[in-house]
Amino acid sequence: MESYRIHAFVCTGKRCSKKGSEDVIDRLKDRVKADGLTGEVRISRSGCVKVCKETGTEGEYSPVVIVYPEGTWYRNVVPSEMKEIYEEHLKSGRPVECLVHFRLTTSP
Repeated sequence: MESYRIHAFVCTGKRCSKKGSEDVIDRLKDRVKADGLTGEVRISRSGCVKVCKETGTEGEYSPVVIVYPEGTWYRNVVPSEMKEIYEEHLKSGRPVECLVHFRLTTSP
């Protein structure tokens, strides 16, 4: 299995799909391919990540993109934000702090 510098998961649960997560996936994959980053950056579909269900927001956070290895979660990823997330985080390795919804923490 290949090792990627960045692996982004886009939620394709019911609520995220209704708000365009498939379009987010397609656009991100197109950008990765166009920039020749297919060996470094991987874009994958995920099942529902339950952010909407657990917070009771009924899709208010959709679509959700989670970026590893650091576990950075973005919510409400609209096309203009997706472009910034791609350029800054996926391509250059710098999370877009003003758009970060949640970040996983590691245990000491």
